[in-house]
Amino acid sequence: MTSWLTRLILFVLALEAGICVAFLAEGWEPLREKEDAIFARLLASSREGEEFVIDNPQPSLRKRLVRPMVPGTARTYLQVTVDERAAEDLHYPLEPEDWWGLFNHAHQVGSRIAAIEEPLSWKGEGVAHLGRLASLNTALSQFETVVLTIDLDRLQRSQPIPTYLQACAIPLSNVTGETNSLIDVNHVLFPPSVTPAPNVRFAFRPREGTGTDNLAILRWGDHIIPSFPLAVTMAQSNVSAHEVHINLGQNIRVGSGPMIPIDEFGALQIEPVNPPIAIERLAVEAYSPSQVASTRAAISEKTDTVPACVLFADPGSQASSALQKKNTTLQTIATLDRLPRPEGLETHQRLTLLKEIALLGMIAVIAALLLGLPAALRHLSYAGLLVAVPALLANLYLNSQQWSPFAPGLATALTGWILAIRMARYLPPRKRRESAPDLDPATAATID
Repeated sequence: MTSWLTRLILFVLALEAGICVAFLAEGWEPLREKEDAIFARLLASSREGEEFVIDNPQPSLRKRLVRPMVPGTARTYLQVTVDERAAEDLHYPLEPEDWWGLFNHAHQVGSRIAAIEEPLSWKGEGVAHLGRLASLNTALSQFETVVLTIDLDRLQRSQPIPTYLQACAIPLSNVTGETNSLIDVNHVLFPPSVTPAPNVRFAFRPREGTGTDNLAILRWGDHIIPSFPLAVTMAQSNVSAHEVHINLGQNIRVGSGPMIPIDEFGALQIEPVNPPIAIERLAVEAYSPSQVASTRAAISEKTDTVPACVLFADPGSQASSALQKKNTTLQTIATLDRLPRPEGLETHQRLTLLKEIALLGMIAVIAALLLGLPAALRHLSYAGLLVAVPALLANLYLNSQQWSPFAPGLATALTGWILAIRMARYLPPRKRRESAPDLDPATAATID
């Protein structure tokens, strides 16, 4: 067999191995995960001190989307405190007509999001009761988004998850990690009286004494129920439940909103900010249309813009000590606002198929050219090639927004090295004409 034919066979086999692995790197999930991990590690090493996240580019596997992280910004809230002082002019606990007035007031002030910490649930029957609830639903329909709470529990006899709660729940498929560590619930203590609507979202109310006061999520079958602070953050980030991804023990990614650190049980791992930025009004001060001017005056003293979110706080559901009682829920929400979040987009495009084949072809050519060298020099050359290939690909990753998988290049180099060990015997001896001109071909083939 002539020298050029042996090298051609080595080139073709090495290139074919690299091309096969190139397709595996795109379609075989275990290998793709390894490539993604290498990509993230290289990017992190080149951006020391910077934070970023890598998005899943489905359905395109030839792109990697990198989003740099930026610090969150503090938001200003309009907080309406609902407590016993409301009994001066209103009922306490508030009745539907009281909430109707509060909601209309907040909407006239200019708030777009209403977050109600106390569950809106009343017993009653008859046309009058239904009329009160209809008016309440009309008042809530004025807001872009409404976040309501419900109290959840776990009983021996479970109930199916209500449709209104299922529509607001995060799918279990969006969770990475051991979901059995999450607290299970299967029962709504008091069904809400508000009629579910497209702009209404439901969340559970964290409560002391139930083990849920610091939890961000609960599990109900194949659904994840967000806590009230998390649901408010989702509403302000304009993120649906399907855009929330949870990595237990690490973080909750609220779409383009903040990355919220949690432990494996779904508990928040944050340091509360103090004090949060809020314009505080009592329920008796924010009820009728005649009070809108005074609320706007209170807002203008602290900020030039109307708070987008009005929070109707329920002090009775918060911590018992006087020091912790005030603004506990608002502190949690304000802390989530200031967490880092992804902003901007870098698209890292995989090399075209022809360019990848050309890259693998160069590696295969080098492998073929090294065939026939003395064993020690050949092994040394191949060791250098195995170092050069990752260095070349790493340089491609870091100095441009293009990339190619590592596995195909290494597979091409390794295949060339292994075959060269076996195929070197088929090359003519290096000093054939000088030392043994009369050797027959069969004998010459065994030299080297």
